[in-house]
Amino acid sequence: MKTTPAFLPGLGKRLGAAVLGLFISLAPAHAQDEARHPLKPLLWKVEGKGLEKPSYLFGTIHLSQEVVTTLHPAALKAFDEAGALHVEIAMDPASLQKAIPVVMRKDGKTLGDSIGKELSARVDEELKLVNPALDATPFQPMKTWYLAATLPVLKDQLGGGKPLDLVLWERAEKAGKKTAGMETIEGQTKGFDELPEAEQVILLEETLKQLGESRTEGKDMMKDLLAAYVTGEPAKVVEEFDKGLQEMAKGPHKERGERLMKRILTDRDKIMADYIAATLEKDAGTTHFFAAGAAHFCPEKSIRSHLESAGYKVTRIEK
Repeated sequence: MKTTPAFLPGLGKRLGAAVLGLFISLAPAHAQDEARHPLKPLLWKVEGKGLEKPSYLFGTIHLSQEVVTTLHPAALKAFDEAGALHVEIAMDPASLQKAIPVVMRKDGKTLGDSIGKELSARVDEELKLVNPALDATPFQPMKTWYLAATLPVLKDQLGGGKPLDLVLWERAEKAGKKTAGMETIEGQTKGFDELPEAEQVILLEETLKQLGESRTEGKDMMKDLLAAYVTGEPAKVVEEFDKGLQEMAKGPHKERGERLMKRILTDRDKIMADYIAATLEKDAGTTHFFAAGAAHFCPEKSIRSHLESAGYKVTRIEK
C-alpha cells in the first residue's frame, strides 16, 4: 500500500490548467458505491490528564467513495460533538495553494529529463489506463516522488468526488468549528523530498511495477485498501498496509524503503502525537476531533501509543 500525503487529493483539484487540474474535466463522473458507511468506525476516545471533555482520534482514508465520506453514526456523533477539527494538513484554499511550490521541481529539469524515454513511456501507458486522454504532460514540472505518490489515487482524484479529509474540513467550517492542520506541508513531505533524485526514480519504478502486478493478478491496490478500511477493523488495515511495506522491503532497495517509511509514518506519528498532546493541554475544555490517515492510528505503535505514554487514556469506540 502506498502512503499518500493527505494534501495531495485536495491539491490535485487546485493545481489549475497548467498541471493536474487540467484533466479533471476529462474524467467520467465518479461512480458512487451503494450509500452506506463503514461497518465500524476507526475511532478512539481520549480522556484523562485533566481533560474537562473527551476528545477523539479518527482514522481516515484519502479517498472519496460514498462509503468513506458517509460517516459511521458513532464517528458522526463524535464529529458533531467536537468544537474543533484537526487534520494532517490545513485544507483551506490558501494553504493548499502553498503546497504547489512544494511539489514543483527545482533542479532545472523536466520529469522526462529525469526519468528518461523508457520510463516516460511506461508512465504514459499507466496514465492512459486511468483515462485515455491522459499523458505525463501536466507532471513535467513536478517532482518525481509526487507522480509516484499520486498514481495509486489518481483515478479517484479525477472522479470528481472530494476525499474524506476535505469533506470533514468543509463540514467543520460550515458548522463554525475551529479548524487546523497538525503538520506543515513541508514536514509532511520531508521524507519524499529527502530522497535523492535517483531514489525518487526508483520509487516511481516500484510504483509502476506494483500497479502492474496487481492488475495482472486481477487485484486493485486501492480497492483492497478501501475494503479493509470499510471493515473498521484496525488489524485488517494494518495487514493491508503491511503488504505495501513488504513490497518496499524486497530486493536491493530495502534500506531505502525502510528509511522512507520511517520518515513518512513513524516520525510523523510522533510529530502529530506531540501536537495533539499540546492542543489538549492548552485547550482542555474543548472536545477536539483529530483526523489523520488510518495508518497513523491502527498499529499498536502509533499516535495512540504515544498519547498513552504521555498519560492519556485512549479507548476504542466500535459502535
